[in-house]
Amino acid sequence: MSKNSERMNAVKMTARVKLCLLSFVLFCLFLLFNPGCSRLKYDIIPDADATYNSITLGVNVGIRPQEGKSRQKQSFKILLKYDGARDKMLFLSPLNQVYGQLFIENEKVLLINSKTKRYWRGRFKTLIDEIWALDFTYAEFKELILAGTIPQKKALESSLRISLEKEEGGDRPARIKIEYNDVTLRLKLSDRRGGKGRIDFSPRLEKVVQKATIREVLEEE
Repeated sequence: MSKNSERMNAVKMTARVKLCLLSFVLFCLFLLFNPGCSRLKYDIIPDADATYNSITLGVNVGIRPQEGKSRQKQSFKILLKYDGARDKMLFLSPLNQVYGQLFIENEKVLLINSKTKRYWRGRFKTLIDEIWALDFTYAEFKELILAGTIPQKKALESSLRISLEKEEGGDRPARIKIEYNDVTLRLKLSDRRGGKGRIDFSPRLEKVVQKATIREVLEEE
């Protein structure tokens, strides 16, 4: 691949990330002025024979400014809950309001915006590529955040750079930085928990009526 082609691809990926960051910004502003959005709910169903785990991801995305432009960034939280079969992500505002849900089974996902009644079905790889222009399967992403396992082949074959900061006195990652082209993605991992019970994976699709694209699901209206 020529240098010109690489530069063009980098510009295209940066532009895509900028569009999705704008959607996240509008989403958070929408929450601040609309108290009707659902708050974080206790969604563990009592079951003495089942166990679950959860972890909070503090997400910070920044785009290196081009000449004459200011740096773009966005911060939000993700609460990941998982058991041995399925996973669930809750996208949280600074006020811990849930503005999006992602249901994951193997590599298939269901993304829901309950306020606008929009949803999208597809594969995790398509979703993370559209939002952050990253080439990750869900299995790779989960192994990275839970165990600090870096997909070496991807890092060697691309401009992807991943660095880890481990928990004090442990081997699990506490912070992860992913850099590629003009984008820097920082993840702060905290509040690891586990307990007895089953996670409520009911998406309540009877209230979600409009199929949409990923960007349309992330938009406020």
